Amino acid sequence: MKRRDFLQRSGLTLALWGADDLLLSPSAQQYQQVLAAPTQRRLALLIGINQYHQAPLSGCVTDVALQRELLIHRFGFQASDILTLTDQQATREAIVTAFVEHLIEQARSGDVVVFHFSGYGGRVALGATPETVQNSLVAVDDPVMQGEVPIVQDLLADTLLLLLRSLPTDRVTTILDASYTPSEQPLQGNLRLRSRPGFSSVRPSEAELVLQESLLSQTNFDRARLAAQRRSGQMPGVVLSAVGIDQLATEAKWSGFSAGLFTYALTQQLWQATPATALRISLRRATEQVEQLANQVQQPQLSGQKSQERPLTPYHVTPVPLWGADGVVVGLEDGGAAQVWLGGLAAAVLEQYEANSVLRLVDDPATPDRPSTLPIQLQILSRDGLMAKAKLYSATGAVPALQVGQFVREQVRVLPRNVGLTIALDSSLARIERVDAISAISAVPRVSAAIAGKHAADYLFSKTQDVQPTQIAALPTTSLPDILTNKATSQGSYALFSPGRSTIPHTAGEGGEAVKVAVKRLVPKLQALLATKLLNLTVNDGSSQLAVRATLIVLSPQERSLLLRETPAIAKRVPIPKTLPLLLSPETAALISLPIGSHIQYQLDNQSDVALYFLVLHLDSNGDLIALRSPLLRPTSSASAPLLPDSPSASDRTRNTIEPRETLTLPQVSASFQWLVTGATGLATTYLLCSRAPFTQTMTLLGARSSDAPSLQTLSKPLEVAQAILQDLHQASARVAQSPGNLADSFVLDMNAWASLRFVYQIV
Repeated sequence: MKRRDFLQRSGLTLALWGADDLLLSPSAQQYQQVLAAPTQRRLALLIGINQYHQAPLSGCVTDVALQRELLIHRFGFQASDILTLTDQQATREAIVTAFVEHLIEQARSGDVVVFHFSGYGGRVALGATPETVQNSLVAVDDPVMQGEVPIVQDLLADTLLLLLRSLPTDRVTTILDASYTPSEQPLQGNLRLRSRPGFSSVRPSEAELVLQESLLSQTNFDRARLAAQRRSGQMPGVVLSAVGIDQLATEAKWSGFSAGLFTYALTQQLWQATPATALRISLRRATEQVEQLANQVQQPQLSGQKSQERPLTPYHVTPVPLWGADGVVVGLEDGGAAQVWLGGLAAAVLEQYEANSVLRLVDDPATPDRPSTLPIQLQILSRDGLMAKAKLYSATGAVPALQVGQFVREQVRVLPRNVGLTIALDSSLARIERVDAISAISAVPRVSAAIAGKHAADYLFSKTQDVQPTQIAALPTTSLPDILTNKATSQGSYALFSPGRSTIPHTAGEGGEAVKVAVKRLVPKLQALLATKLLNLTVNDGSSQLAVRATLIVLSPQERSLLLRETPAIAKRVPIPKTLPLLLSPETAALISLPIGSHIQYQLDNQSDVALYFLVLHLDSNGDLIALRSPLLRPTSSASAPLLPDSPSASDRTRNTIEPRETLTLPQVSASFQWLVTGATGLATTYLLCSRAPFTQTMTLLGARSSDAPSLQTLSKPLEVAQAILQDLHQASARVAQSPGNLADSFVLDMNAWASLRFVYQIV
């Protein structure tokens, strides 16, 4: 059927209806009210294209699966109301047809609509001037060569805007995991780009231009207003974009699957969202994950006509369960086995997730801190990408029936003791350089090599001189000194890079250095990077059953609470005070920036029923791991607090412990010490760990304090410290871990034994 017939049949009209977002309450009563309330219809069109003829991608179909499982299980979409177009299904005509028939014709006022696209983006010239160039979404259709400039079957930005305006509801969310900046190379380090390769200039199809004219007529809109809205980013509803202007969207390989950095990070965070989690908070945390891999090459963006509303809930829908989940049962097998989707687990953890890990059922979404009343758990048998096979077992012997759609949380995390680093070898290296690098890297304990773009990798090994001018323009300023002003760099030195090809500080060597010499020189840095990887495996703020919360506070030039991390247990018991609006609904979804010289503190709140040991580690922008040594001086009365079975003994109370219902400031106010933001511009990370048992091995490695004053201690052996932390958490879990099987070669970490909170911010 022709496009004009669609438009006439659907009776497209402009109908933007106002609707208030639902403000969630953390109470069980409110939860029941939400379930009992009339629901709007929820429609979604999800598009993912891997099989482009010229240069295939590999993560876009996974993006569709990530989004689909999230919408069905977390946001209550009916499977029949979600239409997916993947690979050869996603022609331009099919996309437009699906948008009209599935979304425009079926939606009503107040309904919820989600449109997702993962694939290549491009730029299309509609005239001879720069003002006529538009961003576009690249359908699977091959370009048509007519003359020197090919004709493409793209969906132009103006067309998408007009289609969105044609919806009879403004409760629409558009997710675009593509980029538009031309790129001559398919890879950015070890990440694959989602910008159309190969064509510097293309023209739109005649059918696309005819469709635009029809939409303009039906919506009573003119091109001047259309262009103004597009340039200002004021598309209908809320738009979540993988990139900012002139940035590069990327996809990465993980263990058993590929996915877009943005889609994977966003959907994982939305699985974890709690009642207090506004969309900006989820997007900011997704941005943290993206920038840790891609740096400032890729920075997700929030825009759209409804993007400034407060509160702004994800997809305009109340999530279920209210307190988040790590996954959901999606299939049942004979013999009590289940298929479990683990879309809520962080990528770093999922990569290392071993058999015998244990999941608990979330049987009461309104009470996340209460142990499951269902006497069953799920033991992981195997994992393939995001899907795990698990078997039921029960401490009582009776195994109740399991149902598809039941949510799961981590109970026991089983990790290998021999976690290693994988270093990708840049495609720009000569063959002999790659051969030498593989040989040298294979001799480094717990480090292996891979070819860039072929396998998952933690970092990249390359030459600094091989950074292309277009890449330099996209790199953060922290990368430029190593690339442009370092004398050795100009001669072509070897260095380590992030997966998105930003230089790791202090890794560039002298020009003319041999590959094997460079690898040997980098061994201490590789060990430090492995230490960071191990620390990231401890982060469990979405799954921990301890009730703890930490807040990053900047004291100068003006005191502000900037970032908050908390477990679901404390989120229900003690809601965030409304006097802290930046924590409840931040002004922006961008990463927090702290100027050099800022005075910072962390506030730690323990609402658990037991006293906890704690540890604070900081990874500065230079890559150095630092421990905060902050002695505690308590009033005598605190020593008389009642001791619970798992509490530290009275003799331990001079160590780093926090009592039940106590709030501590770290470091404590001192005339002789201030925690100031220092180092180069770049990302910095703080880890705040709490445990039921002392960090015995860790504190032994840190050694005795030289004075009673607070201090920051740079660690000379960060890998040993990180391993000691995992061993201490393993010991803390020994009393409560119930995972079956032979686990002598694994760390077995129980969610009731520890909480690890991570703060990421940009130093400027």
